[in-house]
Amino acid sequence: MTYSVKDWGSDVRNAETRFFPMVADCLEQLNNGNSTDLAKLLCITHGKKSGIITVIEGERLKFAAPLKRILAHSLENVEFRFDEKKKAGVRIKVGDNGGASTDRIQALRNLGKATITSDAFKKAFEVIKKDTGEKSHEDMHKHCGATIDRLAKAWNMPRNQVKAMFSAA
Repeated sequence: MTYSVKDWGSDVRNAETRFFPMVADCLEQLNNGNSTDLAKLLCITHGKKSGIITVIEGERLKFAAPLKRILAHSLENVEFRFDEKKKAGVRIKVGDNGGASTDRIQALRNLGKATITSDAFKKAFEVIKKDTGEKSHEDMHKHCGATIDRLAKAWNMPRNQVKAMFSAA
């Protein structure tokens, strides 16, 4: 029997519409003390090596960024990082009183069959922007100097000539 277009279409659609409930299940498992499902999910979406599930290494899926956004909103006192030495491929450390927010798990359940591009998802899990803060004059001066040095090396030009080009602009 061959893999038909109909089967492939169903698989693609299911990957889209079952993503949020599956992430909610992984977060509930994390709260119950089992981080294996979350580790598998992270490895699959980010294309990282894992000894417990087959992954296409180096292939980051379109679900990686939405998953990162969900975890940023949902996890409290939980750290994870990819580690090829671990069999699961991910080292997950849950601190005291750490875990997934039950409110956020319910929000994932409420999304139902929504997709990662839906407005409902974008409203429920907004992008968290890192506050870079204001840079001091000295920091900006160091950054500009480093940029001039990098460009001088890349363009094989004297530093003064690159600086003159920026001054003339």
